[in-house]
Amino acid sequence: MHKTKKMICAVILHFRVFLFTTIAPLCNAFTPSSLAALQAPLSAQHLYSRRIKKCRFTRQRSLYGQVPFQEELSDSFFDASLINSEQVRLSVSTSVGIEPDTELPCVLNAISSVCEEFGIPFEHGNIRTDPLPFHPEAIPGVLGRVLLIHVDGVPDTIVADDTDLISQIKIYASEQIDGILAGGEEQRQPILLAFRNRNSEDSLENVIAKEISDYGLRDAIESSKHGSETSRRQSDDSKFLPSKHFEIDGAFVQSSIDSPADTHFDTSSIIVFDNLVDPSLRKRLLNVVKGNPEEAPDESNESEFGPDPNRWERGGLIDVVDEDGTERTSNGTCWGLTDDAIVDICFSHHPAIAEFETTLSHLFSDFVVSRLPEAVFGDCISPLTANAPTHGDTFENHIDADPLQVPPSPWADVFGRYPNRSSGKPRFVSCLLYLNECWDSDWGAPTRFLDPPTQQTIDVIPKPGRCVIMDQDISHTVVAPNVEAGKRPRYSLVWKLILHPKTLKQDMKDLYCGRKQVWPDPTIVGSARVS
Repeated sequence: MHKTKKMICAVILHFRVFLFTTIAPLCNAFTPSSLAALQAPLSAQHLYSRRIKKCRFTRQRSLYGQVPFQEELSDSFFDASLINSEQVRLSVSTSVGIEPDTELPCVLNAISSVCEEFGIPFEHGNIRTDPLPFHPEAIPGVLGRVLLIHVDGVPDTIVADDTDLISQIKIYASEQIDGILAGGEEQRQPILLAFRNRNSEDSLENVIAKEISDYGLRDAIESSKHGSETSRRQSDDSKFLPSKHFEIDGAFVQSSIDSPADTHFDTSSIIVFDNLVDPSLRKRLLNVVKGNPEEAPDESNESEFGPDPNRWERGGLIDVVDEDGTERTSNGTCWGLTDDAIVDICFSHHPAIAEFETTLSHLFSDFVVSRLPEAVFGDCISPLTANAPTHGDTFENHIDADPLQVPPSPWADVFGRYPNRSSGKPRFVSCLLYLNECWDSDWGAPTRFLDPPTQQTIDVIPKPGRCVIMDQDISHTVVAPNVEAGKRPRYSLVWKLILHPKTLKQDMKDLYCGRKQVWPDPTIVGSARVS
């Protein structure tokens, strides 16, 4: 995580009051106590913003003052002047995967109240309902809870879902519905609200696919888009052999969203590779992190002066985002990349980063590999970042992310909330790459992983080019270098990734991708051992 000029969570006071005074009394299917979760700050409105949806990379750059925002607005983003709001009417057409007796009335009341605030008529008297969720084979892992709403009064030449008016209605209605459904004891799943022109003939699959495309929820890293699995498996398979494999943090978890009573024993994985990155690529990636040309020689004397203050700043490394949305560092003095440097490594073209992402796509050839999209947590968590701990820094245990705890967002609407590694659901993993040309064992600075039930820890020692793949819901921390390291920083580059299944009900625990026979047996740590 990194320092930004915006927080992920903004309290929208007007709509919090509106929720309790207007919507809650209308929701007969839920008791007032079930709405307690709504007393927490609402998630950032910008998670649903069309300016993320249509221009998510432009928006990120504009946040850091790189590109004037208005220069790259999509042609399909329309302001209210292009439609006559007095002619706009909404009517619900189809409900899929939503319980018709308990959930649907509350959802409709919430939308009706939002439409009333906007002065838009809303009809919901004749709805086709199917209580079973829709799971298209072409898009494995989706939640499949959709409410299709027809829009009258918008010309067919304009996509209703892309207008400013409909976008705002969707923002408020989606957040409020998610808060109501997630606030009950059963913690019900979110719903995708899809607004379509009256004459639109989009299938449900196309509706879901458009939402995924609009928000970049399943954008494959470039090398994942081309080439057959056979060709990938034939590419120097020996470098995909791990040197270490750990299973940690065992617990019984819900087996599936559709069967919440069913449980199974689950563990998190840490996999260490020492041959994925050759010395040349490691050097080029280090230069990218430092802001140098990829082929530049290393002439810095960081053992005396530490990281370059033009590229790094004290307080830039963020370990934790608090429940109230406040970003904080462990001690406020840890080195982290500047905002401009974050934008550079995330959005500028770097051949070294593209080359390593090609390696990642070959390593995980059974999956669609994507970077963590902004529409999961907002711009407070970048898909790539770098660390440069030095002696004297202090850090705290944290997790990178957990799909069970994502805030109200387009991601939650499409994929839901679920335990990481659930069958057929996207898996959240991080990739940590150590970049120093040499790192003496006396200098320390391991990455330390914690098994919370037993408090047992394991350390992964930095080595030049060593790569660590870990589930994002593992508790871990950076350990600062020892005094023997001087001011020398321990550099690492971190990818936040999502592994999407390619088939329905795919086994997401299986990261072998056809190489299980040559992988080492895992070392079982703490609670991961079933007694």
